[in-house]
Amino acid sequence: MSFSPDPVEINQGDTVKWVWSASSSGYGSVRMPHSVTSGTPSQSTDLFNSEIHYYPYSFQVSFPNAGSFPYFCMVHGAMMTSSVEVTAAGPTATPTTSLGNISTRLPVQTEDNVLIAGFIVTGTQPKKVIVRGIGPSLPFSGALADPFLELHDSSGQLLESNDNWIDSSNKQAIIDSALRPPNDIESAIVRTLPANGAGYTAILRGVNNGTGIGVVEAYDLDRTVDSKLANISTRGLVQTGDNVLIAGVIVVGDSSQNVIVRAIGPSLSLPGKMADPTLELRDGNGALLEANDNWGDSPNKQAIVDSAIAPSNPLESAIVRTLPANNAAYTAIVRGVNNTIGIAVVEVYQLQ
Repeated sequence: MSFSPDPVEINQGDTVKWVWSASSSGYGSVRMPHSVTSGTPSQSTDLFNSEIHYYPYSFQVSFPNAGSFPYFCMVHGAMMTSSVEVTAAGPTATPTTSLGNISTRLPVQTEDNVLIAGFIVTGTQPKKVIVRGIGPSLPFSGALADPFLELHDSSGQLLESNDNWIDSSNKQAIIDSALRPPNDIESAIVRTLPANGAGYTAILRGVNNGTGIGVVEAYDLDRTVDSKLANISTRGLVQTGDNVLIAGVIVVGDSSQNVIVRAIGPSLSLPGKMADPTLELRDGNGALLEANDNWGDSPNKQAIVDSAIAPSNPLESAIVRTLPANNAAYTAIVRGVNNTIGIAVVEVYQLQ
C-alpha cells in the first residue's frame, strides 16, 4: 500500500512506468487494488489516470514538461500518495514563464451557443499542443454526453476535427502526450502550430446537436522552443448557478507572470450578449484573489489602462494581477449581475 520510490525523480521527457506488485507485506497473497491518479485525494486532475486495477498490471506516462506532479491511489486516498519530480532539460529548456495549460468549462448549446475557445501562439518556432474536448468523464450531472472538437486557424479554415480520440489517425501521438482523455468518446487533437502571433480557435459541439456541460483544454507539449501560449479567450452562453463561464489556466516556469483577465459582454457585436458581466479570479484552492464588476471602479484601474487592452465598455470587468508560477493553477469565473444571462467572453492575456 505504497509507491516506491517516493518521490519518483526524473528528467524532462522521461517516461515513468508503474508496476502493480503481486502482494503487500502483511497481506500474504491478497491482491490489492490500486490506481495511479494525478492530483491529490482532495483535488484530482486530468493529467493521467490508470483507473483501478489488480495485479498483474502496469501503466506508463511520459512527462514532457518540468515540474512537480502529485498523484495518489483512488482506493487508499491519503494513505497512498507520491509525486513525480521532473527536472528541466539542460540548456535547451526554455526558462521563461508561460501559460502551460488553458481550459474552459461551459454549458454547450447549439448553433452560435457552442463553446468557442481561442488562443494565440507567440514566438518564432512552431508550438506542439494537444487540444481536448471533455464531457462524459466530468464528475457531475448534465455533462455533454458525446463531444465533437474542431480546430481552426485565424482565417477560419478547419485544420483538424475529431469525434472519438480513440479513432483518431493521430492516436499514438495522443497517447504519447500522456494527456489522452479519460473517456474513449471524448475528443483530442495533437498538432504542431505555426507561431509568430498566429491565432487559433477550438470549437466544441455535441454530436447530433447534443447539449450539456463541456470542457475544452489546450496543453503546451513542448517548452523547449521559444514560442508559447500568450493569451486565451472563450465565448459562450453564460447562465446561472453551476452553468456560468469558468476558465482555468496554469502558469508554468520559475518566475511570476503578470496577466490581465477580462470579462466582455455589452461591447460584443451579436444578439443575446450579456449586459453586465462580473468577474472573479481564484487560486487553485478556490480562494478568491480578486473580483470586479465595472473595470473603471477597480482600485487597480491605472494598471488596467496601462495594459493598453482595457475593456471598451465601462460595464465590463477586468483584473490585472501578478500570478506566482511553478505550475500554479488559477480560475476565472464570469457571471451576470443579478443572475442575468447572455453571451460573454472571458480572456486572459500575458503582460510584459
